[in-house]
Amino acid sequence: AGTRHPCVPLLIAACGGVSLAVWWVLKNRKAKKKPQQIAFAITGFGKFRGVDDNPTEVLVKIFPSWLKKHPLPPNVIVDRCQILEVSGVGAREGLDMIRDSCFEQTGQMRVWVHLGVDARAKQFKLERCAWNEATFRVPDERGWEPQGESIVEAEKNGSALWSKLGVVRVCSSLSKKGFEVAVSKDPGRFVCNWLYYCSLFSCKERNATCPPDGEMEEFEDALFVHVPPFEVFDSEKQLSFVRAVLESVSQQLL
Repeated sequence: AGTRHPCVPLLIAACGGVSLAVWWVLKNRKAKKKPQQIAFAITGFGKFRGVDDNPTEVLVKIFPSWLKKHPLPPNVIVDRCQILEVSGVGAREGLDMIRDSCFEQTGQMRVWVHLGVDARAKQFKLERCAWNEATFRVPDERGWEPQGESIVEAEKNGSALWSKLGVVRVCSSLSKKGFEVAVSKDPGRFVCNWLYYCSLFSCKERNATCPPDGEMEEFEDALFVHVPPFEVFDSEKQLSFVRAVLESVSQQLL
């Protein structure tokens, strides 16, 4: 009794060495720095078959002037508001054009908010993901009607890309503010889904160029929001909702 096994000192030393190594890594690991400012780019769509007056076109056009009377916090800015054509090629070209000229200031987290109309909706919908499939129920504005085609050929057909913006928490925050809103995983397979997938894929590619321990300031992500017609919620209510989305997303990140 009382005799210690000769391997015990080695085990203690080994454990002590591991603990010391873990402590050193934790002590010297660089914590990700939260962004000091978030810049948003907001897009809407023009007319398309069956919808001559797209509410998202109206919202995006008047949102900048409306914000002057209902300003966001100083560390939340709207860099761009742009209308896109309801076509696969046109939407992608418009997205690339905005990306080339937007977010010129460094040190900002960058968030895309894409608005689209769901003519049958009775509430707002936050889309969590987009699918790598283009199956257009009608031809787009350039006459294209793909069926089961991949949006990005390099990715698996039918696979999903997910927003990392805490969509469920954002939805909960918006509900507490009195908005009728739900989370969705089905943005359709028309141009709304096409644009969202292109946007999430571009964000994924850009984020992949950042170092693994890089600061969140360099992070970029996207969210698609389906809005109902103005017959369900008028323009003032919908403008207030868009502002609340920006504020709720910012609160998750800052």
